[in-house]
Amino acid sequence: MNTEQCQEPEEFRWTSYTITHVLDCIADPRKNRIIVELSDDISAVFPYLNAVCPYISFNPGANAVTVRRGERLLTFYPRTAIFAKVEGVEDAIAQLEWFRDLCLKTWERRQTITPSYQPKSMLGPLDIYRLLPGTNCKRCGEATCMAFAVAILQGRRTPEECPPLTEQSFQEARRRLAELLGSSAG
Repeated sequence: MNTEQCQEPEEFRWTSYTITHVLDCIADPRKNRIIVELSDDISAVFPYLNAVCPYISFNPGANAVTVRRGERLLTFYPRTAIFAKVEGVEDAIAQLEWFRDLCLKTWERRQTITPSYQPKSMLGPLDIYRLLPGTNCKRCGEATCMAFAVAILQGRRTPEECPPLTEQSFQEARRRLAELLGSSAG
């Protein structure tokens, strides 16, 4: 492998983007699929994001990261982004700005992060459900613990909204759930 390819760039640049396509979303026709051209190759930050962001799926073979934000799926390649389930151009711009800010902040602290080049799958509802009490008590406001797990993934609920999780008998599950979600709660 060429050593030039292994060297990390000294600066991270992402100066602009252009929305090139606004299409109906295949998964939800009420929403949009957006395709974006990025001004710069942003892939140098992917291994750092992979190391610190629990909601990122990293695919080193495709050189891509996918982020779930609420119902949205945002996939970033070196110079392209493809979004699913966004609510129009304004929503897409808000997601781009959020991700660019995340990239810049992560890049600024890269000296304190050990980059991870290992593939990582996105969290699924079963990953969270397995750590929930499984009582389907409805005290969280959801019909079932599985519905609550999905709501956590969509950002509509937090683990703290599950009353049984506050009980001493679920302390280890609460700790593991906080670890899985990348929070300091526990």
